[in-house]
Amino acid sequence: MNPERGYLHFVQTRHPKMWALIEKTARDSGLIFIDEANDAITASNRLLWTNPILHDCLATLVDQWAMEEAQNAPNPLMQLLSSSPESAS
Repeated sequence: MNPERGYLHFVQTRHPKMWALIEKTARDSGLIFIDEANDAITASNRLLWTNPILHDCLATLVDQWAMEEAQNAPNPLMQLLSSSPESAS
């Protein structure tokens, strides 16, 4: 995956205040793990109990990133439909 389209890059560039909070929480409490090798942010189960708002924000960020990726990724079904004989006529 292109690092500039990855999830960590998305959070760092589009949501810098959230990124700062994620880093602080990871550093201070250990309830969030930043995995640069796999381009992931993982929240421990305890985060849901101790900070449900941050847990929900992380889920929302994942949803936003996934929707952008889906919109930017080539859709195999649309490619198949555009190359069908019916669309050529």
